[in-house]
Amino acid sequence: MVQVRVRRVTPYERRRLHQLKRQRSNHVNSSHARVILLSCGRVRNREIARLVGYSVRWVREIIHRFNRGGLKAIEWYPVFHSPGGPRRFFADVVEQIAEVALSSPKALIGMTQWSLSKLREYLVSQKIIGRISLEWLRTLLKRCEINWRHTKTWKESTDPEFWPKYRRIRRLYARRPANGRRICVDEFGPLNLQPRHGQCLSKKGKKSVERLRATYSRKGGVRHFLAAYDLETGKLFGQFHARKRWTEFLTFLKWIRGRYSKKETLHVVMDNYGPHLKAEVQSWAKQNNVKFYLTPTNASWLNRIECQFTALKKFALENSDHRTHEEQQAAIESYLAWRNGQRSIAIEPWRSQIRQACASRQRSDATAL
Repeated sequence: MVQVRVRRVTPYERRRLHQLKRQRSNHVNSSHARVILLSCGRVRNREIARLVGYSVRWVREIIHRFNRGGLKAIEWYPVFHSPGGPRRFFADVVEQIAEVALSSPKALIGMTQWSLSKLREYLVSQKIIGRISLEWLRTLLKRCEINWRHTKTWKESTDPEFWPKYRRIRRLYARRPANGRRICVDEFGPLNLQPRHGQCLSKKGKKSVERLRATYSRKGGVRHFLAAYDLETGKLFGQFHARKRWTEFLTFLKWIRGRYSKKETLHVVMDNYGPHLKAEVQSWAKQNNVKFYLTPTNASWLNRIECQFTALKKFALENSDHRTHEEQQAAIESYLAWRNGQRSIAIEPWRSQIRQACASRQRSDATAL
């Protein structure tokens, strides 16, 4: 009979085998680890069976399992049941907890989402566990890499020409056309005059957090930012308009056309918004060396300008309370100037601001006296 030998054991496996060998509460793991370690020491299988108390056939089976599946193939953890359920969280119990946490709460408890307390209550009611603290349950879920995450929305495109349009735009992104310039165009807005919540750095305490007024009526009207993103230079620019009809859009396109040489073909990526498809706009584009690439319906994510609007909103509008459209427009233009490399990050020296704050406090103290 051919002698069955264990394969080469890695340093990690050897350390783990010695740990399993010392498990007094789990005789199965201890014996399996002894079999593998003795086989590593070139002890014959018949002698291993005598030392461990197994049959020669079972020793060969354990070695075969380890050679095929490693440590997981020879480890064994029993489920210790108490009157209320398992009292030790071994691998199989933790696996059941993870499976329940990843299951649909609508089907299991008739609610839209889990909480730690509701998950614990369900696990106890199903006798998967006897009792567990919320902190230990949170720790077990973290070890299984199960975290709380925000849900997302998604729209499937219903455009019958989705794939032809998709491939056309992707080919444009992949390679710049000869003597051409790629530009992504979209509207950002409407821009209301309203306080916008955001985030700020502050010390502990409610008074240190910036406060914004609440508005119930907004009678200042709206503005629309018609924006263009040049893929060749990486610059973002645009115009502000009170409305976004085809006349304003055509004016915007003429402004973009004037920024580049007439010998260059402008390849413009935009959505299929009604004013973009106006006959006058299409006619002007043909006469002025401009080609349009329309994104499919419900697929505006193909337009690379969309991700630029996220930063624009965060750094120019969030945590602000602009009272006039001119003030709001100046804030957006200031951010664009920094983004396009037309100004440095600093607008005012830090020490001069400190001096102004000290002078203001001195004036207020003098007035109080």
